[in-house]
Amino acid sequence: MGKLIKLQLRNIFHSKLFYICLGLMILLGPIATMIVNNTLSEIVKVYGICDEILSILSVGIIETVFIVLVSCSDYSDGTTKNIIARGYTRTQLLFSKYIAILISLIIMFSVTVLFCIILLYKNGFGYEKNMFYDLINHIVCIITYTVFYTTMAFLLEKNGSAIIACLFVPQLLPTIMSLLNKIIKFDFNKLWMEHGSDIFEKKPTLGNLGISVLYYFVYIIIFIIVGTQLLNRKEIK
Repeated sequence: MGKLIKLQLRNIFHSKLFYICLGLMILLGPIATMIVNNTLSEIVKVYGICDEILSILSVGIIETVFIVLVSCSDYSDGTTKNIIARGYTRTQLLFSKYIAILISLIIMFSVTVLFCIILLYKNGFGYEKNMFYDLINHIVCIITYTVFYTTMAFLLEKNGSAIIACLFVPQLLPTIMSLLNKIIKFDFNKLWMEHGSDIFEKKPTLGNLGISVLYYFVYIIIFIIVGTQLLNRKEIK
């Protein structure tokens, strides 16, 4: 398993994709922050530097595309059968992708946040209340969506269909739940993984952080179980 993770990481760090996505995150992170909040002075005065830096720690379009392309790379390169032939199980292959992609994303996010801290330091960067709670919530959110997107990409195999699914399914599910709410008169949105995070963001206490983490943890387990079960029944091409 360790050798397989090292192989996945080596493939990632030897590819142009990792450095292109990292460059785009470094470039677009501060620019998006300034555009949304107009000027650096307004960020400091109204929103707070730390909140803006933590907002970069989210799985956006660049990160989603990165996850999908890395997840589908073994299929597109035709190396999946070779990995299985070496004695690795499909579950080990899936988990090696989870771990390798998470490590890569953590590095990308860390470099981007460090860059933003250096860029914004002279404009009032400093510690803010509940910043550590926010950081934990963002990290668990990243882990959940990484598992979610990797699982979908593994099952769909094709880059195009996987990217479309990962970009639109998380948006469509809450909408479908809202429609069901009106029909069945039950708030299905309370069952979605983002509900705990919504509670935490409204009132960022330690207790609500626990609720948010619990919601994400439940969905991590669900995605892993569903992913491994479907993958084990899937024909490897």
